[in-house]
Amino acid sequence: MYEVHLNLMKLQRTRGLSPLCVFNPSENRYMFTVMLSVPSQPRLIYPLWRYVAIAASSAPLIAALSIGLFGMSLPLPPCQFQVHFGFPSPSCGLTRSFLALVRGDLKTAMQFHAFGPLIFAGFLTILTTAVLELRSRRSLMKIYAFLLNWRGLVLITAIYLGYYFLRLWVRYGAGDLPWGLDQTALWQFVKIGAKAL
Repeated sequence: MYEVHLNLMKLQRTRGLSPLCVFNPSENRYMFTVMLSVPSQPRLIYPLWRYVAIAASSAPLIAALSIGLFGMSLPLPPCQFQVHFGFPSPSCGLTRSFLALVRGDLKTAMQFHAFGPLIFAGFLTILTTAVLELRSRRSLMKIYAFLLNWRGLVLITAIYLGYYFLRLWVRYGAGDLPWGLDQTALWQFVKIGAKAL
């Protein structure tokens, strides 16, 4: 709470108009005090969901660090989507992208999956935010509102699915592109990742 003191003119008629108006005899003037409320972050109501967020976001990060940096062999199952349907899922390549990221190889990480670095950063953001909320017992709603903006989510989902179908087309049906576009560095970059699925 902050107090803002406003000096009023010494007029007898102002007395009694406001309970916040106080006469200061030593200075022979009236003091007008306004109490301003500064909104704070709301209190954390459901901490259990923060523990769930920590577990869900830290699991892939810990697995990537364990395999990529420390060489541990974790029993990772094959992609069940590809086993049942015979073609890669939209998330195929993310594990290898994460492994390349923890080794510091951004180029290879984006070849395996262009959204790998973005999703990796999203997991880190969720983990950090949840830990800060539990420590401060305050809800950081502004960060969630920014991350869960529905227009942004629709746009990102559309781009993600477009990228997925592009990789499927490159992997299974893309022939030679006109004007020599299939020889460009960008197309070769996408092609290497699609063939590695």
